[in-house]
Amino acid sequence: MSTPASILLVGLGGAGCSMVTRLSAQLPPEVAVALLDTDARSLSAGTAATLQLGRAQTRGMGTGGEAALGLASAESEEAALRRLFAGVPVVVLVTGLGGGTGSGAASVVAGYAAECGATVLSFATMPFSHEGERRMRQANDATVKLGQKCHGLVVVHNDLLLQQVSPDAPLSESFAAADNWVGGALRGLASAFAPGALIAVDPAALRSLLSTPGSPTLFAYGVGQGEGAALKAARAACDCPLAHAPGAVAKVASLFVTVAGGSAMTSTEAFEAVAAIRARFGGETSTVLCARIEPTLGDRIEVSVLGASLPAPKPPAKPKKGAKAEDPAQPIFEFATEESMRRGLFGGTPMTFIDGQDVDVPAYIRKAVRLPPAP
Repeated sequence: MSTPASILLVGLGGAGCSMVTRLSAQLPPEVAVALLDTDARSLSAGTAATLQLGRAQTRGMGTGGEAALGLASAESEEAALRRLFAGVPVVVLVTGLGGGTGSGAASVVAGYAAECGATVLSFATMPFSHEGERRMRQANDATVKLGQKCHGLVVVHNDLLLQQVSPDAPLSESFAAADNWVGGALRGLASAFAPGALIAVDPAALRSLLSTPGSPTLFAYGVGQGEGAALKAARAACDCPLAHAPGAVAKVASLFVTVAGGSAMTSTEAFEAVAAIRARFGGETSTVLCARIEPTLGDRIEVSVLGASLPAPKPPAKPKKGAKAEDPAQPIFEFATEESMRRGLFGGTPMTFIDGQDVDVPAYIRKAVRLPPAP
């Protein structure tokens, strides 16, 4: 009997499907893959599950950059999306924002997954700056909506990818670097739930870390090799561009750290890596560690980091212009209700019943006696 996947990796839209398709070959069996798009051409015919969104709205074509059409396309497939997410403990949504499908559908898809009981972690790429103000504005709006629906959101700026390679390097190298960071971190996250870990955890640990939608989220990945590989990997994770993107959180309250190494890795090395991660990113509230031995890694050690903090409390709404500020010592006026009118001063006390009647209510009210008008 096959073991159900611990993580469902979902590619949404053209950019999301492309990244997930590239990543799928290097992911462990604990990760299932699904591709969602309005454009039928971007849905591969491989082993990944596919779902074409908005068949009635787009007829197999893209959304033409219209977010409203992307939103309608996702809503039209609500039943199919809920079936896809049923029973899945962790959903990782990968999408590109700025276009129509990702910008419009991402928050809807994340919302359905969360309503089905999954912990939802989203990766969203932002447009290159040369793609224009309209796409960037649409991406920014979509980021706000997506953050309200998923438990954790990691934003990857495409401009940042260009800074990681030489100016004359092909664009494919930039996306390969992003695949390395995201794919490595996802492998670490998935392996944490696989059987056989030296220090094992379950998806409930991730749920406790990302307990509230809109949590400021940190994601990082690093590799070290040779002598001091654990510390090298931890430092590489601390320097990971995903952790230094514009708007990335510098410190988090809780950390989920996965350390994987070859058969020679010791517990001391694993704890050294965690100490270095905590020194850089925080984790004072809680730090969850998973350690695994992967013989294929040899003298390499990989460190994956997921961190989160509770969302900042919303500031109190400002009073409208001309409105008086509320006095906290002043009692709030409440409209009279039938109950308050019947029981008067006795409204906050237990009822006293005699022969089935509440005798605290005046007799003329209980007996419906009309009083004469005042002279």
